[in-house]
Amino acid sequence: MSAVRIGIILASTREARRGAGYAAWIQGLAAERAGAAVELIDLRDWPLPAYVYDKSPTAIERDYPDPLARAWSEKIHGLDGYIVVTPEYNHGYPGQLKNALDHVHAGWFYKPVAFVSYGGNAGGARAVEQLRAVACELRMVPVRGEVNVRLIGVQLDESLRPTDPYYARAATAMLDQLLWWARATKHARAAETPPA
Repeated sequence: MSAVRIGIILASTREARRGAGYAAWIQGLAAERAGAAVELIDLRDWPLPAYVYDKSPTAIERDYPDPLARAWSEKIHGLDGYIVVTPEYNHGYPGQLKNALDHVHAGWFYKPVAFVSYGGNAGGARAVEQLRAVACELRMVPVRGEVNVRLIGVQLDESLRPTDPYYARAATAMLDQLLWWARATKHARAAETPPA
């Protein structure tokens, strides 16, 4: 089987954001894995318009009139799994991430997703809890393992990556699960057409 294609979605588009360091960190760990082709997808590079398109059964999402929305849909359709790197804002996740998720429908179907979050005392876990419900509605396979970086007292290296071995262990477990599911669901999708 060919390499599974994993997209790391950097959700924060704030001017001064911490997520870029965490995304680069998890991208580096994922890129070390055999059989994985990893790509960073920064939502700053995808300033999608507000979602207004038809998702009726006759609509074809790849035919969006907006070229950026069409390119976003094509990007997501071309991947086998995802890692979302998100902050927690006010017990939730960024609006632009929800908009990006809503812009695609079938492209998410039957593909695994994992989460790296960061925030205050909860380390972004409340944002991930909400994202898990959205992922299920999009027919994704959220893996159990996740990384929740607690910003209070976190130790970072010069590239703003966490140095506590706990986070590396959590990331290893998460990546193990994500890549297993990416291979399994890729094989299953190739074997038979999933239900719509």
